[in-house]
Amino acid sequence: MNEVIIPQQTRLSPAPTVAWTPLGENAILVMSACDAIPGKVPVAVDGNPRNKAQTMALTWRRPQADASQAVGFLCLAPAPSHDRAGGGAILLGRPGRPLRLILAPKPLPLQAFLAALADEAGQSFPTVVDGLLEVLLAGKSNPRRLRAVGMLLQSVAKPGGFVEVMGPQDDSIFVQGWTANFAAGRTQLLIAHGGLSSAMLEAGTFERDDLGEGARGFFGLIEECEIRHPSEIERLFFRGNDGWRALEVYERHVLLEPVTVPGHLRDGLQRGSAPPATAEKLKRASQRFDGRDTVCLLEQPVRAGIDDATVVEGTGVLIIGWLFDRENKVVAATLRTGNQSCTLDKSWTRTARPDVAAAFLEDPRFGPALAGRRNSHGFIVFAPKLAPEAGQPLYIEFEIEGQGPAFLPLSPGRAPARRALERVFGLLDPRSSTASSVVEKQIAPALQAAEIAPPRAIESHDVGSFNADAALGLVIGLDHRQRELSSLFALLAIDPEVRRLPIVVAAPGESFDRLGAEARRLARFYGLSIRLVLVEGVEDSCDALEAGLHACRFQTAALLSGAAQIRMPGWLGRLERAYRGRGGHCVASPTLLFEDNSIRWAGAWLEGEGPERRVYNRFVGYPLEAIGSLGPMEVAAGATECCVLSRAAFIEAGGFSRNYFTTGEKGLDLCLKLRMNGAPSLWVPEVEIYVVEDNEAARAPAGVLASLADRTSFDRRWALAISNMRG
Repeated sequence: MNEVIIPQQTRLSPAPTVAWTPLGENAILVMSACDAIPGKVPVAVDGNPRNKAQTMALTWRRPQADASQAVGFLCLAPAPSHDRAGGGAILLGRPGRPLRLILAPKPLPLQAFLAALADEAGQSFPTVVDGLLEVLLAGKSNPRRLRAVGMLLQSVAKPGGFVEVMGPQDDSIFVQGWTANFAAGRTQLLIAHGGLSSAMLEAGTFERDDLGEGARGFFGLIEECEIRHPSEIERLFFRGNDGWRALEVYERHVLLEPVTVPGHLRDGLQRGSAPPATAEKLKRASQRFDGRDTVCLLEQPVRAGIDDATVVEGTGVLIIGWLFDRENKVVAATLRTGNQSCTLDKSWTRTARPDVAAAFLEDPRFGPALAGRRNSHGFIVFAPKLAPEAGQPLYIEFEIEGQGPAFLPLSPGRAPARRALERVFGLLDPRSSTASSVVEKQIAPALQAAEIAPPRAIESHDVGSFNADAALGLVIGLDHRQRELSSLFALLAIDPEVRRLPIVVAAPGESFDRLGAEARRLARFYGLSIRLVLVEGVEDSCDALEAGLHACRFQTAALLSGAAQIRMPGWLGRLERAYRGRGGHCVASPTLLFEDNSIRWAGAWLEGEGPERRVYNRFVGYPLEAIGSLGPMEVAAGATECCVLSRAAFIEAGGFSRNYFTTGEKGLDLCLKLRMNGAPSLWVPEVEIYVVEDNEAARAPAGVLASLADRTSFDRRWALAISNMRG
């Protein structure tokens, strides 16, 4: 057929005025009648042949009308200009002569337009609407067009059955019910849910004795849909062999929990059928987690168990367990909850578990293959940033070769990061390579990833005329260990440079009842100005020092750990003078001694070159005489057990990092941050302070492994920066 061309200028007879309704911003729906019109015609808007498009005309016969009006038609057209007076006009380029139509001054509401169309088309209305639906669904969708589709479907769709069971599964929705109008396989749907959206149904069918002839039960998954929960579904529309049908949602429908959906799919597959592609898709969905331990049901020699699963607050999930897999049938292990997942077998650390091997030794299915094999059946793994939401199950999915997935549900507890991770230390032999691997690959990364809330001062009490805005003040931080305050307060009181200063004593809330009364009594007895600060969230003295600094507004602060013991009067004055000598832009620290007068800390120094460069405490264990009579000197990092620094600089640097187990790396980390911010560390050798360690705890397996974790974490955080530092 030759293309019909709309002439640039055409003489036209008076044109009829026609009803129309808008469909979105760029299209209108027009209804009229004429003597004849083809199924596809060009249409120009507002008499402008350059603003034209192709349109489909849907027609019906009008038996009682004149020959010139014997054919009714409906078509889509581009919307007229908004600034045009009146409704505008359109020009249809049919063969012979064009057909000009004047749009009514005001559009009809969509519902009124469809009612008029039903009256006009009569018995042809369902056929016309069916064709119109095809046109509307084929074009670019918009809310008004979808609303039109929804209203049309309600007008013409015949009852097609009911949806009786629904349930969510990931990005799909399980449905089950009955119908007589579609076969098993893949079916396109339109879902009414306040609006209207398209989706695909992958479904199987099964026989039901309670249905009439031709009707069958169906089950399947709705995919590629906008909605995320079955409760949003109002009605499902699909096109059957005899036109559009509607599946109503049964008023008393069953709403499944996600974890029960796989069982319903398995039941449907057992009693029903579906084309191979659909059956395979439904089978995969039926193999999802349904709340059961299916590892214990495997015929293959694979078993697993969990000793401990802990949701580490703000961090992830820590799992300690075992996997017995003598023939290496487990292809992958993945931790899942909701839409979150973490591959475990790529990052876990395997550990020796002779108890697991012993447990299976007498089982004839497992025992014969155990002789001579390694017993590294255990595993420890940290899954970062994975957080189960309320009501979401947590489970491990094991992919079994030749079998598919098997599942192991977890019942996790919850714990703060340090407490949860420190529990692992008790399970490890610090002398083993396994312990080192667990610390480096699991514990250190977990602690570094942890989001630990800072310590918080929740209550304070002043004794004497405490001046929170003093230019210089002393902050003492106590941890949970028993401390004798009487000797400390006596040494503070006999030092004239300290006695006049305001002093903050920060302690854990759990210790406050015991320490508070004693501190008040001693402060009143010695005439000291004290602020007692009750702190929540204290893990060590660094946490108490930080909370104490925030509880005052000193311009310059002297920090003193509860583990430190004053050796001589005048210590603070000499530290402050060295600090002032550098313009107040440094961290001034004394020499720290063990109780036998050997050196615990005498400056932290940079040693080595490039990637091998490290921060090193050079004089540890040497007698005090080894340093001679040196004067103040700049070092790589100071000692925060006792130091003088700017409170503003401390706060600007972010305070102590909480992502370490021990105070040593916490202090080193802080001093390097201050150095990067322009406040280097100054060692003042002439000032000497005792620092009494909890040596028993430091030598215990947990202490050794905590130190290893901190060194690993510190190196990961600072190795690159240290390799480029001067000095």
